[in-house]
Amino acid sequence: MQTHPTLTPNAAMLKMLAGILISLLLVAALLFAGAGRLDWDLGWLFVSVWGLLKILFVFLLRWHDPALLVERITRHENTQKYDRWIVPAYFVFAYGTILVAGLDGGRFRWSGEVPPLLILAGYAIYLFGNGLASWAVSANPFFSSESRLQTDRDQIVTHSGPYAFVRHPAYSASILIWLVTGWMLESYWAALPGLLAAVMMVIRTVYEDRMLRAELPGYLEFAEQVRFRLIPGIW
Repeated sequence: MQTHPTLTPNAAMLKMLAGILISLLLVAALLFAGAGRLDWDLGWLFVSVWGLLKILFVFLLRWHDPALLVERITRHENTQKYDRWIVPAYFVFAYGTILVAGLDGGRFRWSGEVPPLLILAGYAIYLFGNGLASWAVSANPFFSSESRLQTDRDQIVTHSGPYAFVRHPAYSASILIWLVTGWMLESYWAALPGLLAAVMMVIRTVYEDRMLRAELPGYLEFAEQVRFRLIPGIW
């Protein structure tokens, strides 16, 4: 059940863009406050890439699946209870990654000189992770931002796209993204809160997989066909 009236796709898009703007300002504030300066090229590169990818995602989602855009921006009453502590913890660690990266790569240089090739590798993995997440969203019309069973939308199991390889590909993408964010900002120490953010996604995967097995028709059969949750051949 929804906690407020259904938005139009355009209203949902504007609301999501406003949320991205607020998040972008928070990311920039944490990053440059940690760095203690504004003249940090890698910091501005990261903020620019982060913001552009988020904005591009919203416009592509508005074009590809307006109903899913509305679903993702709407808050619901049947969100699973575990989401109420996993998601806030995830964001604390995620934004903590940004702050630590600013303190390290932008100011104190605890990590020393990070090789340029490692920074480039970080960006390559980051872009791959965002591409994988977008692929997962485009393949799954029930890709809600909340962990819930969408009986109001006649939810069914998605088998196509990256779901042919793992059951939770967007969580795989999120883990990749936060593990390499520190590299992109010349910080090894930022991998620590990044790892904790990744752990939150692993925990959410366990709970959500259990919920879907119990409540979503056809998911048990899907889980037998696609054996791995996050990493093909491993788990």
